Amino acid sequence: MAGMLKLKNKVRKPNVVELKPWKSIHDTIKEPMVTGLGPLDIPDSVLAMGFARITKPDTLGYPSHRHNFDQWVYLIGDSKNFADFDADVEILLGDKVVKINYPCYIFIPKNVIHCPLEIKRVGKPFLFVDVRVTPEASVRPKKRVAIQEVKYIAKNNKASKAAAKAAPKAAAKPAPQKAAPKVAKPAPAKKA
Repeated sequence: MAGMLKLKNKVRKPNVVELKPWKSIHDTIKEPMVTGLGPLDIPDSVLAMGFARITKPDTLGYPSHRHNFDQWVYLIGDSKNFADFDADVEILLGDKVVKINYPCYIFIPKNVIHCPLEIKRVGKPFLFVDVRVTPEASVRPKKRVAIQEVKYIAKNNKASKAAAKAAPKAAAKPAPQKAAPKVAKPAPAKKA
């Protein structure tokens, strides 16, 4: 994206970056965008994400192009209901034009020709999220590791609170402490 190198997010604490709004290169995107710059914000980070609110038809990502990294484009309903997507979009992906009128994400593997993303109709504003990883992170391992489901607990749900009270005291013993994970150091502050 043009102008992203001028974007000045602020590293507030190790691994915490304040997002600074910026203006899109597209005149139809009137509201400020935010973009996490990944390794430009925190050197060890391999993920960059940009968020824009789309309110009018437009053409994004023109002309057709390819990257040496994996990319994902999310098209989701506005923040009140992510599943409420009311737009007609077309994107060139490889040698096919894909028509979309539902909330989704589009995976664009590295070196695959893609775009333009043609926003033909906008019935309701929606969120466009551009996600990319660095070329070093865009790898295809020879062996795929199974992803284990993480069990989260919704602490504020009434059923969860009742189950926690009913659990035996022995189950409440803390797990043995593991070494704290390493955290990336913030980039040195630049002098103005």
